[in-house]
Amino acid sequence: MRTVDPLSGRSAPVHRRVGLLLPWIMALSLAQGVDCSSVPPSVIPDLNARPTLFVSVTPGGLAAPGSFSVQAGARAYVMGASLSVRGELRWGDYGPQVLASWSASPTGGATFGPLSSSANGIYTFTLIATVCYRLNGVLVGETLTQEAKGSVYIPWRTANLPWLLWREAEAANYIRGLANDVNAGRPMFIEGLVTGLNEPLRAVLRDYLLKGYLNRDGTYPPACSGICYAIAPVQMRLYAVQGVGGLFQQGWASLGLYGGQKDSRSYELGTKGVAGVLIVRGYRHDYILLSGRGDFSDEVQVIEMPKGGAELFRKALALSALQSQAQEVQP
Repeated sequence: MRTVDPLSGRSAPVHRRVGLLLPWIMALSLAQGVDCSSVPPSVIPDLNARPTLFVSVTPGGLAAPGSFSVQAGARAYVMGASLSVRGELRWGDYGPQVLASWSASPTGGATFGPLSSSANGIYTFTLIATVCYRLNGVLVGETLTQEAKGSVYIPWRTANLPWLLWREAEAANYIRGLANDVNAGRPMFIEGLVTGLNEPLRAVLRDYLLKGYLNRDGTYPPACSGICYAIAPVQMRLYAVQGVGGLFQQGWASLGLYGGQKDSRSYELGTKGVAGVLIVRGYRHDYILLSGRGDFSDEVQVIEMPKGGAELFRKALALSALQSQAQEVQP
């Protein structure tokens, strides 16, 4: 089958005919809904392909308190643009929040911060821009979208580890619906090497997390009256040891960004080394919890990372427990 090429007056194959018309067809379809007639023709660029947007986030990740610098733009005339951010944090969501809006300029930007460890999570920066350009001589207007991500995982300390573990269980092990599915998809899991457990931590693990519980309105300690929700039992494996110095002195555990760019040999809590460690698989994040006393009665160093990020460390911890013939203990 053949058709007539309107540019030459001669017959041409169908695939060539379609190829010649494709830019025009695409341009006409894209132009629907965006009116570029009010834009001075002199500022509209001629392009041979659809324009692209760019979003640049610096730095790509924060391991210490700081801010993100975000630059964004389009390779076309910008009628209007907005740059926004949304975040997936350890237990909830942030935004979306508009950071900047502009028009008649190809680029814009914003600073997002300062951010601390309370803001740990993944942030998505989104540029939405309405642009005008000429594609093979045809005036086109359309709205485009582009995204980029930045991570915040800043180490921090807590003197209230029982509350942190309870809060993580509330998010991860919340039972949804009749199928008894937990909110995190997989149950919360705790594995660790300890010299003992201080009583407040032992009580929360023994009385609530290991058994599962009923609660209402996020009460801590948990309490149920009237209509309550259920939290499934947390999976746990603890080993009694004299200390974990050998595990850390090997220096194999480079935690990179999540540990503030330190490897395992450089962790000291005050003037002491690490005596106890817990690995937690939580709702959205993993945690490595370090205690100088080993029983977690002290201020605990918290190294937070994306879910699955602590798996290599957990495997090394389990191997260390096996090699030292450590005994499994219950709270």
